[in-house]
Amino acid sequence: MSNCKKCGLPGSIILRKKDLYCTECFQININHKFRACIGKNKILNGNENVLICLSGGPCSTVLMDLIHNGITLNNHKKLSIRPIFFHLMGLSEKTDAVLLTKALIEKCNHYKFNIYVGHIAQYLLKDIDLPEVNVVPEVNNNLSVQFNDLVHSMSVSSKIDFVSKASRDLYINFAKLLQCRYVFTGETLGTLATNLLTNLTIGRGSQVQHDVGFCDNRSQIKILRPIKDISQEEIDQYIKINQLDIALTSSPINQENCLQTVIKNFVIDLQENYQATVSTVCKTADKIGIGTKKCNTCEICESDVGEISNKLSALEATNFSSTISAGQDHMTLENNLSIKATVYSMFPHVNQTLCYTCSKMFSEIDLNIMPERLKEVL
Repeated sequence: MSNCKKCGLPGSIILRKKDLYCTECFQININHKFRACIGKNKILNGNENVLICLSGGPCSTVLMDLIHNGITLNNHKKLSIRPIFFHLMGLSEKTDAVLLTKALIEKCNHYKFNIYVGHIAQYLLKDIDLPEVNVVPEVNNNLSVQFNDLVHSMSVSSKIDFVSKASRDLYINFAKLLQCRYVFTGETLGTLATNLLTNLTIGRGSQVQHDVGFCDNRSQIKILRPIKDISQEEIDQYIKINQLDIALTSSPINQENCLQTVIKNFVIDLQENYQATVSTVCKTADKIGIGTKKCNTCEICESDVGEISNKLSALEATNFSSTISAGQDHMTLENNLSIKATVYSMFPHVNQTLCYTCSKMFSEIDLNIMPERLKEVL
C-alpha cells in the first residue's frame, strides 16, 4: 500500500492518477482550496450577507457542506459570512422542479439553514417580490408558458446561453431583495474550462474574465466562485467520503444536444488523458484582463457592447456573407458594406444596446412572443 504524499500515512484516495492522499489530508486540502480562494482575492468583508445559489447538483452540494463546516468552527479560522441560501426553479424542463425544490428544502433543514426559492420565469417580470422562506412557490402558469415559448424560439445553444444570463439577472435581483452584496455560485475547474471554450465559440471572448474568473463585477452585486480551484474529481471524492446526498444527479446541459454539450464532453475526454488540461485552460483565463469601459453595457448580459470600427471585423464579414447568401445584387451590396449605414436583421441593436452574442440571440426570438420587458429595454 502506498502512502499519502502529505503525511506519509497509508493513503486511499488517488487524484490525477498519481497523487495519493489519506482521507484527513484530502479533506484539509479541499477546505484549504475553498478558504484560500476567498481569502487571497480580498473581496469579502467580515460578517457580510452572501446569497448562496444552490442547483441541487454535486458542486452546489459540496459548496453548502463547505460553508456549513466553515461557519460552525469555534476558532479563528471560522468563516465570517452570513449565508442566505437560494434556489432557482425551472432551469431544466426534464427535471421535476417541485420534487427537486422539496429535496433542497429538506437538505437545508438538515444543516439548519433556511432557503428562499424563485422561478426562472420571473425574469420576464419588471418587479419581483421576496419569496417566503422554506416554501415551494406557486408558479404563474401563463408566465411559465410565456418563458418556455420564448426559449423554444431559439436554437438549443442560444437557449442555454440565454437561461444562464437570465439566471444571473435573477440572482442579482434576489440578492438585492435579501440585502446581499455578494453571491456565491458553485462552478468548479471543469465547469469554468467548458465555459471558457464555449464563450470563445459563441462570440463572448471579451467576456471571459467575467464568466470564468473568481469575481464577476459587472453589477454592484458581485458574483463570486469560491470553489473554482476544485476539480470535478475532487468533488466526487468529497461526496463519497462524506456520504452526501445529491438532489440533482444530472446537469441540464447534459440533457441537450448542443454546442455546450459537445465542448463539455471534449474537455472531459481530454482531461482523462491529459490531467493538466482543465487547470491549464483556467489558469490561462485568469491571465486575461478586462480593459477600461469605454462604451455602453449590454442590456441582457451587462458586458460592454463593443465599438463600431472602420476596420473590417468578423461581424462585418458575417453580415457581408449573409447579404450575399440572400441573393442581393451588386449595387445593393455596395450600399450595405458599412455597418454604420445599415441595420442588419441578423444582429439587431448590435454595438448600441446589445453585445454581439446577445444581439444574435435576440434575432432568433419570435417578435410575436417577445416579452414586454425586453421590448421596453430594447
